[in-house]
Amino acid sequence: MGVTGPQAFGIIAGHLKAAGEGGLRRELYKAINDAAKPLAREISNVAHLKPYLPDRYAAVLATELSVGTQKLAGANPALRLRVTGAKEGRQRRRKVALLDAGRIDHPVFGDRENWVHGQTGGMRPGFFSDPTQRAAPQVREAILAAMTETVRKASRKV
Repeated sequence: MGVTGPQAFGIIAGHLKAAGEGGLRRELYKAINDAAKPLAREISNVAHLKPYLPDRYAAVLATELSVGTQKLAGANPALRLRVTGAKEGRQRRRKVALLDAGRIDHPVFGDRENWVHGQTGGMRPGFFSDPTQRAAPQVREAILAAMTETVRKASRKV
């Protein structure tokens, strides 16, 4: 059984940390973030959100989405693109997983005490999952290229 991309990332990051190569490690992490930036911009773009959500809600959600990368180390290293709907000052977070499933909770006639849960009218599933699945091969390729370049640079220093 071969080493997977996430496992290789964990091995490389661990070796760079052990070798005191903080500069190369930072370069690798920056390359990973850079590979995901176009996808993050697309996901939080109003034009992208409009086919998936009611127009007014798409404009509001676009200002409140936070999209970034999450690097996990340890026994099961992974790279994840993470989206949250947590605008500064908001009392509640947006239910991003529910929205990606094509459902929305909303108050009945503006009454914040009486909610309709899981409404599908005006919604289409996949605002997050569609672009991430489509872009995954390109992002994965860019990350693997960055890992290869990091290993090349590190081996020159040995």
